[in-house]
Amino acid sequence: MPSRWADQPYSLISTDPFSKDSSHAAYYVATQMALAHNGIMRGLNSIYLQAPHIPREDLTTTRDFLTYCQCWCESMHHHHDSEEEIFFPSIEQISGVQGLMEQNVEQHRAFTPGFEQFQKYAQTCLPKDYDGGKLRNLIEDFAGPLTQHLRDEVETLRGLDKYDSARIRQAYQRFEKALMATDNYRIAPLVFGTADRRFEGGMHDFPSVPFFVPYVIHHIFGRKHRGAWRFNPCTAWRDPRELAYKE
Repeated sequence: MPSRWADQPYSLISTDPFSKDSSHAAYYVATQMALAHNGIMRGLNSIYLQAPHIPREDLTTTRDFLTYCQCWCESMHHHHDSEEEIFFPSIEQISGVQGLMEQNVEQHRAFTPGFEQFQKYAQTCLPKDYDGGKLRNLIEDFAGPLTQHLRDEVETLRGLDKYDSARIRQAYQRFEKALMATDNYRIAPLVFGTADRRFEGGMHDFPSVPFFVPYVIHHIFGRKHRGAWRFNPCTAWRDPRELAYKE
């Protein structure tokens, strides 16, 4: 892969310290969440790296890129809303510790103002007024607290190994089911297009789906906003590829 790819400038989360430990579901959950968070960061990196190189005179490309940014924001909202409404309350119930996940909720609040400004820009900016430098500045305003949260939450989940393993796994499975209840035309192509199946030597199958699912995503769900998915760092089959617009 080229030196400037979607694993930077915001670095990914390594699962090496815990992903091979099968002694408790907490390590499985932490691994799955780390991989999901890495997808979020690959999407953010892809936006950040490509933003200054989107040709402003090409209004179709600019419109598609803004759509890509919108879909990334929608995916973020869905992920964190599902955590707060479904996953975190389940974990607190299992642990019996009220407020156990409160730090993670507070971290959500820390990056929300800047994130919402970025989302507003993606939703309201006219293609003719697009400014890649401004978009980058908006990202820089919230990326620090966001990426810190994405890392810290994985560590919180690793620490759940003192609670009932089976119930922790069940809670995560309910969360995963909630994540699947989304707009597949705007979210599914983004999720698969930001998942790198070669990450950490290809040891992870994430998202783990039957072989035909990427075909469905590419040929059916991906059709409606086809132009937006050219900005993904990976194919629907989770194979890394060069960024469409780069230095």
